[in-house]
Amino acid sequence: MHDEVHDRECLLESHDRHPASDRLAGRMRAIVIEEPNTVSLRDVETPEPGRGEVRVRSVLAGVCRTDVDILTGALDPRWVRFPVIPGHEWSGVVDAVGDAVATFEPGQRVVCEGNIGCMSCARCRAGDTHLCANYDAVGFTRGGGWGEFVVVPARILHALPEHVSFESAALVEPGSCVVKALGRARVEAAETVGVVGVGALGALAIRIARLRCPATIVAYGIRDEELELARMLGADAVVNVARQDAEAETHALVRGGLDVVVETAGAVPAVELSTRLVREGGRVVLLGIAGREEALVLPADRIPLRDLTVLGSVGYTTAAWAQMVALLREGLVDLGPIVTHRFALERFEDALAFMDERAGVVARIVLEHAAP
Repeated sequence: MHDEVHDRECLLESHDRHPASDRLAGRMRAIVIEEPNTVSLRDVETPEPGRGEVRVRSVLAGVCRTDVDILTGALDPRWVRFPVIPGHEWSGVVDAVGDAVATFEPGQRVVCEGNIGCMSCARCRAGDTHLCANYDAVGFTRGGGWGEFVVVPARILHALPEHVSFESAALVEPGSCVVKALGRARVEAAETVGVVGVGALGALAIRIARLRCPATIVAYGIRDEELELARMLGADAVVNVARQDAEAETHALVRGGLDVVVETAGAVPAVELSTRLVREGGRVVLLGIAGREEALVLPADRIPLRDLTVLGSVGYTTAAWAQMVALLREGLVDLGPIVTHRFALERFEDALAFMDERAGVVARIVLEHAAP
């Protein structure tokens, strides 16, 4: 597995700093979802940065399950405005700056927060920028990284040093979600941690939880390939819940159950399992999104009689984002190996299909824009 990942990383094309774009036609390529189940790659008008804004040339953009939910109409319509150019996990290079922007210049490598907090509502002032009353988000209400160029407020951009790859940077968004969730769960050194689900979010949870010096990390999945990836990323033990008794295996590994369980699978059975794997008095944090029509049924007394703390965690705060960027900047974590597949932008339909096929080791799939 280590050799396979190394070989794949060696094949990944390196990206040097590109010069500012000289597009004269005023058009760019973008994947546009006009309405649920209607998507195409086409030319659209290149956005211009206004006062306090920056135009960024997207280099890599992740393909997230939420993007698929936008396409199929499964995402709650409150969170998306059609037509939309998706792409909330992406990284790129500053292409142009608007008036009154002094902190960035063309050629800088950057990553961009997805949530654009108003910074004036009660939730923003309390630091909960992900719960802003004036919702605005890149890739949901305005164009995202599946377009060649993205215009955003300069205040949500974060500069990247040269040693941080565009692959790692494209994972700052889901990584920030994990940072926030682990903070809510108060994961401490020498505790035992379980991660249920080993897609991109679970892979990130393993990698980032390792920084908190846990005694043991146990990963739970349904495919041997993803559990092999989990071991490579730092899991001490793995359990295939499709053919093993997860509860019995856990108690054989950790007497009494796990201190903290991080659920990332986004499936009702995974949530239910998480409440059985955790020890009495332990904490469960739920990151996965199962779907608005899915219902969870639990014995009513399981949570109070086992003295469990069950937390939901959605999105990230500006503080969590800054922390994730700092981890990369200081070289404390490498997220590059979690990008397992790359597709050219024009092959976006293949990328979407591959998400469901999940042949071999699949964590994060990214779309790659052509070099200027």
